Amino acid sequence: MRKTFIDKVLILKVIIFMACLHCRTGIAADDLSTIISPALFKNHSAIMLIIDPESGDIVQANDAAALFYGFNVSELEKKSIQQINIFTNEQVAQERAAARTEGRNYFVFKHRLASGDMRTVSVYSTPFNVNGKTQLLSVIHDISSQRSLEKELWRYQENLEELIRIQIGEIEKKQSDQLLLAIISIALLCVLLLILSVLATRLRRAKRAAQQDSSKLQAIFDSIDDLLIFAEPNQRISAANKKAQQILTAKMPLFGRFMYEFEVSQTLSSDAINEHEYKGAEGNFWGEYTCTKVVDNDARHLGSIHFIHDISERIATRRQQRLASTVFATTNEGVFVSNGKNEIIMVNRAFINITGYSQDDALGKTPSLLNSGRHNSEFFKAMYLQLNTQGQWEGEIWNRRKDGCIYPCWLSIAVVFDDTKNIEMFVAILNDISLRKENEQEMWLQTNLDTLTGLPNRQHFYNKVDQQMLHAQAEQKRLAICFIDLDRFKSVNDTLGHATGDLLLLEASKRIKACMSSGNLVARLGGDEFSLLLTNINTVNQIEHIALKVLNALNSPFVIAEHEVFVSGSMGITLYPDDGLERKILIRNADSAMYKAKEKGRNCFEFFTPGMHEQAQARSQLEGALHKALSNNEFTIHYQPIISIDGERLGCEALLRWYNPELGHVSPADFIPICEELGLIVPIGAWVLREACQQASNWCCKLDGNFFITVNFSSVQFVRQNVSELVKECLAETGLAAECLSLEITETVLADSSDTTLKQLQAIRAQGVGLAIDDFGTGYSSLSYLKRFPLTKLKIDREFIKELPDNTEDCALVSAIISMANNLKLKVIAEGVETQEQEDFLRNLNCDYIQGFLYSKGLPNDEFELFLEANSPHIKI
Repeated sequence: MRKTFIDKVLILKVIIFMACLHCRTGIAADDLSTIISPALFKNHSAIMLIIDPESGDIVQANDAAALFYGFNVSELEKKSIQQINIFTNEQVAQERAAARTEGRNYFVFKHRLASGDMRTVSVYSTPFNVNGKTQLLSVIHDISSQRSLEKELWRYQENLEELIRIQIGEIEKKQSDQLLLAIISIALLCVLLLILSVLATRLRRAKRAAQQDSSKLQAIFDSIDDLLIFAEPNQRISAANKKAQQILTAKMPLFGRFMYEFEVSQTLSSDAINEHEYKGAEGNFWGEYTCTKVVDNDARHLGSIHFIHDISERIATRRQQRLASTVFATTNEGVFVSNGKNEIIMVNRAFINITGYSQDDALGKTPSLLNSGRHNSEFFKAMYLQLNTQGQWEGEIWNRRKDGCIYPCWLSIAVVFDDTKNIEMFVAILNDISLRKENEQEMWLQTNLDTLTGLPNRQHFYNKVDQQMLHAQAEQKRLAICFIDLDRFKSVNDTLGHATGDLLLLEASKRIKACMSSGNLVARLGGDEFSLLLTNINTVNQIEHIALKVLNALNSPFVIAEHEVFVSGSMGITLYPDDGLERKILIRNADSAMYKAKEKGRNCFEFFTPGMHEQAQARSQLEGALHKALSNNEFTIHYQPIISIDGERLGCEALLRWYNPELGHVSPADFIPICEELGLIVPIGAWVLREACQQASNWCCKLDGNFFITVNFSSVQFVRQNVSELVKECLAETGLAAECLSLEITETVLADSSDTTLKQLQAIRAQGVGLAIDDFGTGYSSLSYLKRFPLTKLKIDREFIKELPDNTEDCALVSAIISMANNLKLKVIAEGVETQEQEDFLRNLNCDYIQGFLYSKGLPNDEFELFLEANSPHIKI
C-alpha cells in the first residue's frame, strides 16, 4: 500500500512537471533555460536530471540533485548516468523486466553518492523532444530509508517467526516453560506491534508530506496564467487547470468534453501555424497552441497535454499595427515622424511625392528642411509653444519643395509624450492644398465674377454695395448706384447671333470700365445690364460727368466680327442715403430710373424720382398679366384694310389687340416690346398667324381669291422657331392659298446675315407666300438687303407720309423709294395715309397700295366683314 501511494505521488509530480515543461516548448532551444522556467527546474524540491538516452550523459541537473549526490551542478553535468548507477547492464535489464512484471512504471537502482555511499532510488523517466532530439527527464526519489525499514520489518518478522518456532519446540520439549514462553511471545508480539506502529506513523507522515507536495504542485499548476489541459487519446478532457475552466466553460463542467468542441479556425499565416481561434464562455479568442503527447514506458499513448496561451491582444495589436502600417504607407497625406530632438526618423511615400525629398534626404534632418521663408520666427515660436502646452497644432502653412517650388499645405502635428511627460516624438501630417486653393479661387471667381466679361456679377456687386453702405454711413458720405441697359442690344443679338452679342458685351464692358476711376466698381448684372457703384461722391456734377462719359463711350460705333454695330445706353441713377437706406430699395430705384431713361428716347440718364417707382410697378403688373393673357383669351385681332391704288385688289393687315379686365385696353407699343423681351412673342405670334389665316381663308372664298392678308413677324420668332414650318402648317390647317398671305418683317430680320434666317425666308417664298419689309427706311439696314433677300413688298413708314405733300424732303424720299421699288419689281404699300391730298400724291407716284385712316382704322372681325360688303362692289373682281 505504501509503495502504491508513493508511486502515485511521484507520477503526479512527473505529469505536472512535464506540463510545465511542454508549455514552454513552442519554440526551438539549445538548453533547458529556453524550454522551461529556470527557476521552476532549478529550485524544485524533486531530484531532476535530463539525460541523453543515446550516450547516457547528464545534460542538466537541478539543485536538489546536486544536494542529494554531493556533487555540484557543473560536476554532475559532466558525468554520465553509468558513473552513478552501480547496476550493470544485465541488472538494469532485469530491473526493467521486474517492473513490467509487477506493473510498475518506475525502476529501482542503486546510485553512488560523492561520499561513496550507496542509495536505493526509484527513477521515473519520460521522453521529450527538444529541437527534434529525444531526451529523458528523470525524477529520482530516495527510497533507501523505506527499503531499510522494509528489510528490518522482514528481519524482525523472520526473527519472530524463528523465535516462535524455537519457543514452540521448547514448549513442546519443556512443558514447564510454557508460561514463560507465552510471556516472551506476548512481549515479542508487543514489540512487533510497536515497530509496526512506528512504521505506520512514518508512512502517515510520508503521506502528509506527499499531499503537501501535491498541493504545492497543484497550486503551481493552477497559477499558470495560460490554459493547461490533459486530454485522453480520444481527445476527451480529463484534467485542466482553473484558467482553462474559467475561459472555456466558466461554471459549466469541462471534464468529459472534447477538445475539438472548442476549436474554431486556424490562422492562414504561414509563420504562425500554431495560432488557433477558440470558442470561450465569453466569446471567441485566439490562442497560441502547443500539444505534447504523453506515452508510458511501452510507448503506449496515454493522452496529450494541451497548452494554450491567449494571444487575442497580440492578434489585435498585430492587426492594428498592420492596419497602421498600411495606412501609413498608402495614405495620400504626407506623414513624417521626428524624435524628441525634432530629427526626422520616418517618412511615408506621400511625403516623398509631395515634398520631392527622398527618404535619405529627409532622415536625420529637422522639419526646417521644408521652410519656405514666408513665416517669421514668431510664427514657429507660437507653434512649438502650443505643441509643448497642448500637445497638438494644426493650421495652414507654406512649405518649399525640393525643386524650390513653394506650395500651401494644411499641417497637423501631434506630440507623443513618454511616461515622464517628456516629448518622445512628433507625428506630423501634411496635405498639399494647392489644388484646393486653386479650386477655391476658381469657385470664388465663378461665384463673384461674370464668366464672359470678368466683371463682378450680381452677387458680388450686392455684397460690395452692402459694405460700402456701412462705410458711407460711418463716414457720413454719399453713394451712387447706376443701372445701364444697352439700347437695341436685343436686336443685335437676335440678328447677328449670340456670339456677336457676346463680343459686343465684352467690348462694352471694357469701355465702361475705362471710364471709371479707382474706388468705383463696374459689374454685369446679367444680359445687357451693367451697374456702377460710385463712392466718395460729393456733388451731383461728379455723377453726371461719369454718366455722360459712359454714355458717350457706348454711343460710339462698335466693330464686331466685320459688322459695324450701333448701340447706346440708358442709365438710371439713385443716391444713398437720399433715395433710400436699404440696398433692395436702392436697386429698385435705379431700375425704375433706367426705364424712365428708355422712355425718354434712350442714350440718356435719369435720376430717380418717387414717380418712377409707380411706373416700375406698372411695368411689373403688365408683365404678370401678359403671361396669362393668351390662356385667358384676352387677345383679339383687328384688321386694317389695304387697298390697291387702282382698286383691283383688297387686303388687310392683321393687328394684335389686348384687353385686360384690370388694365383695360393696352397699346401694342407698350406690350409688344415686353413680349419680345420675355419670349412670349413666339406663342402669341403663332396664335395670331393661325387666327389670321383662318379668317382670310373665309374672306378669300367670298371674294373668289381676290384677297390677301399680311401678318407681322418679330425677329425673335425667326431666331427661336422655324417660321417656314409654322407657315406651312397654318396654310395646311386653314386651307388659305399661299399667294393670299404675306409676312411683314422688320429690317432687323434682314440685318441677321445668318444662313438659318436666309433659308427660312427662301423656304417661305418657295411656298408662294409674300414677304414685305415693314417700316422701311427707319432702320439701319443697307439697300443690299433688297437684293439679297426674296422680298415682294415694301411698306413706307408713316413718318414719311404724315407731312405729305407739304414737306419737300419727305416728298423726295417717298418718290425715291417708290421709284427704286418699281425698278426692283417690288410692290409698295404706303401706311398712315389719312388725307385725300396724301392719296393723290401717292397715286401720281404710282404707289401700289394705300393703308391708313383715310379708308379705315383697324376693325374687329365682324366690322371688317361689313367693310368688305360695303366696298367689294366697287372693286373689280
